[in-house]
Amino acid sequence: MLSMRQTDIMGQIINDTWGKSSTPKSPSSTLKVTMASDNTLSFLYMTIVTFASEKSLHDQRRKLDGESAEIINKGAAAIKKQFKAASGGAIKLTEISSDDDLEITYFNQFTPMRRAYYRRRAIFQLG
Repeated sequence: MLSMRQTDIMGQIINDTWGKSSTPKSPSSTLKVTMASDNTLSFLYMTIVTFASEKSLHDQRRKLDGESAEIINKGAAAIKKQFKAASGGAIKLTEISSDDDLEITYFNQFTPMRRAYYRRRAIFQLG
């Protein structure tokens, strides 16, 4: 469990409403981090993808699974690094759950192209 000072530091690190952290790095994807409870962080990765065909949907889905997990893990590592720099102490993040979904937003029976939102949510326990 984090102390009040550590919670304040964590809140400042994950705040993305203004400043450098609010500037999108990619116009088609985002990684949002919130404190789900006093000892968990929730990471939500979301991107817009276009599939050329039904076969590419399955192939790209596997690729998206790996990429999204890597992006979330890099985000967790960055938070740990910033927390150590700000507080002088280390924090441990342990992934306790992860799930993903694909929401088709564009479908036309006359073309094989599909457009979709891909989302992955991961919950990390603070230690």
